[in-house]
This record gives sequence, structure tokens and C-alpha cells, in this order.
Amino acid sequence: MRTVVVKVGGASVAGGALEDLPGVVSGGARVAVVHGGGRQLTRMLDSLGVPTSFREGLRVTDERTLEVAEMVFAGSVNKQLARGLLALGVPAAGVSGTDGPVLRVEPVPGLGRVGRVVAVETRLLETLWGGGFVPVVAPLGLGPRGAYNVNADDAAAALAVALGAGELLLLTDVDGLLRDGEPVPALTPAECERYVSSGVASGGMAPKLRAAAEAARGGVPARIINGGRRGALAGALAGGQVGTLVRQEGAFA
Repeated sequence: MRTVVVKVGGASVAGGALEDLPGVVSGGARVAVVHGGGRQLTRMLDSLGVPTSFREGLRVTDERTLEVAEMVFAGSVNKQLARGLLALGVPAAGVSGTDGPVLRVEPVPGLGRVGRVVAVETRLLETLWGGGFVPVVAPLGLGPRGAYNVNADDAAAALAVALGAGELLLLTDVDGLLRDGEPVPALTPAECERYVSSGVASGGMAPKLRAAAEAARGGVPARIINGGRRGALAGALAGGQVGTLVRQEGAFA
């Protein structure tokens, strides 16, 4: 059975490419959705007067920030996305990476309660699939001191590799990695790193390229597509030229 991992931003609760999911699920694919929620977390931290800082694109997460992150990621964002998918006809069930636990992590030095995924346990997701549900996974992992904040792109890549997924789809707000205004059709992991190192891929695109490269090195082709375009997800899964595909060297026809 085909397994597909879809990573969406925390703001994507319905519409656009997510409208393709009912057809993908009814077609027999096992779908797992991983979401972010950084903007919502920043807004909540600001409203609570908790300062936010970043280091190399990752949020420094102290105890107070983690408490709010778990509330936002596993609470409001996760449940809003699950409800949005239910409204589309997708039987979604929201969980956190600490449930099961699905994601085991080790601390990233210097970032406080930020974790890097070191192991994935798939039993909870398989149980949900067995009951006919689509898992919606919040980006938190279980580590030596409890819950840890995990980059959602990295979590999706680790999950895709552990599940032996056929595809990892990273939904964003542009049509892939853009060069001269047009999406780069295909990249190898080494090419992804060159784009990041050169600064051509910056901001939120850099972690997406690195996560896509990690998935590709683990045997899972990854594609960065525009989550705002209805039909983009279905087109990508049908093998169309959509967004930017990242695969291992030698995997291209």
C-alpha cells in the first residue's frame, strides 16, 4: 500500500492542495500529515510577553517557551487542522510526536528544549491507519527531559524514511525552489546543500531543502510544492512536473 507523508504549515487548515487529500485517501493511500505552527507560536509568545530568539533558523526553546509551544502545537494548531481536514471529508485524528511516542529525540546543543529526531516508532500511526484515520502529527518529540520542540520539516522527513514512504510532500507558499522566477524541476541532495550554502535558498526554503535532501538520502523522494494550489498535491502524486523534486543521484530517468 502506498504511503505518503505530507508536511503543511500551521496556517494551512483547508483549501488549496489539501483539497486533494480526500481523493488521495479514498484511492487507498496511507497518508500521514505533519504540521508546523511557528507563526502561531510567535504570536502567542508575544501576547504572553515571552521573548523569542532564533539561532541558525531554529527557535531557542527554554522551559516557558516549550510550555507554550506544546499548548500551541499539540493544542490549537493540531486540532484546528484536524477539524479542517474533517470538513473536507478526511477522517483526521490529531496526535503529538510525544504520543506513543512517535518521535524520540536528543537535545540540540545550545538551543534548550529543541530536539533532533533519532528514532521513530510507527505503531501509533499504524493503529490509526488500521482504524481508518489519517494521523495529524504535531512537531514535538520525547527526549531525556520530556517534550522537545522539533523542526516540522525535519520531523516529516524522519517520519517518511521510517515509514518507507513512497513520497514526502513539503507544502509551502511558493511553487518550489525558484531560480529566475521559475521552479527548479529536480535536485539531488548535494545540489540542495549547494543552494543553501550559497544563500540562494534562504529563509524557510533552506530547512525544506535540507529536509527533502535527508528524505532522499533515506530512499524517499521528496517534492516541494505550493500548498495554495488546488491540484498540486494530486498532480505531484500522479507523477506530474509539479514543484521541485529531490531524489538521490542516479534516480532520475
